Amino acid sequence: MRNLGTAVAVVLTVAASSASAQSVFTLTVGLGGQYAHITDAVAVANSDSDLGNYYVVNLAPGTYINDFPTVLRPMTIQVDPAFAPQRAKLQATVPLPNQKGIILTFSSLTVRGLVFIGVQISNDLGGNGAGIRDQNPDNTPASLVVDNSAFHDNQEGILQCCDAQETITITNSRFRNNGTSDPDFFQHGIYINQAANLTVANSLFCGQLIGHDIKSRAAQTVVVGSQIYTGEGAPVWTGCRTGNASVNIEAPNGGIVVVAGNTLVQGPSAQNHKIVSYGAEKKSYANNSLSVSKNSFVSTTGSIGVYDPACVPVVFDSNTFTGLGVVLNPANCIAPSALR
Repeated sequence: MRNLGTAVAVVLTVAASSASAQSVFTLTVGLGGQYAHITDAVAVANSDSDLGNYYVVNLAPGTYINDFPTVLRPMTIQVDPAFAPQRAKLQATVPLPNQKGIILTFSSLTVRGLVFIGVQISNDLGGNGAGIRDQNPDNTPASLVVDNSAFHDNQEGILQCCDAQETITITNSRFRNNGTSDPDFFQHGIYINQAANLTVANSLFCGQLIGHDIKSRAAQTVVVGSQIYTGEGAPVWTGCRTGNASVNIEAPNGGIVVVAGNTLVQGPSAQNHKIVSYGAEKKSYANNSLSVSKNSFVSTTGSIGVYDPACVPVVFDSNTFTGLGVVLNPANCIAPSALR
């Protein structure tokens, strides 16, 4: 996968600088640590009412079974950097008692080097258990940063709702074999229900069932340098099934969308033969634009490359198209002299 873009690096640097300006306290969990359970360490951090203090929860590598923390204040939960590149696995083997996610957050959160696996809740509760469930209060300038992490064999990878000021950054991460086989439920690798900005960089999506790999209602959505396989077998090294997801990238409410430097593959098992879908529900924002550049579009089933029913003029630049039935639908929704 490709290197991170400058914008992503800046976001991560700003997040780190913000934490370093505070008093930082480190809590250790796992073998040789202060706490046996992530939940215990996070509870200690939550109990501190002084927001001038910042908490970093370092996990020893290993598997943490049915350990479901709720985050109530800004913090970082990560594998202990001393053990990198090993990871800490957060595994659910029972239905989630919080009915939401392995990590349920109501505040800014950074996670690094974690694996989320096995999340299930009953269909009566939505059938949408997530590795991370983000429920920041609306109009809070919060952030979710996910780096070097993996989400697999869950109903949903990341589910967010609803903070119109939130910034979400996902880098160097893998989303594989998530989703549900029940056709009455449509879960996604990532579902951002309301946010100021979503950036996905240098990440892999494959093996998703029924829903979309990336669904974003954010005011600005940027997907760069990533590999997304929908209804098509991914390379063997990924460990992904073929899957039968619907759309690789969907921005149903428009906004500012940039899709750049990705490999976007769609095969015959896809539920909906559209690779990028923009504005399929309605345009919800005053500022709307779609830029598609330096991507490799590949279809083995004659897919539509970009579906743009909102007919926002699409800027195409330096893409390659293999096996598509149609590059753009409607065909006239293109910026002048933009198809190169």
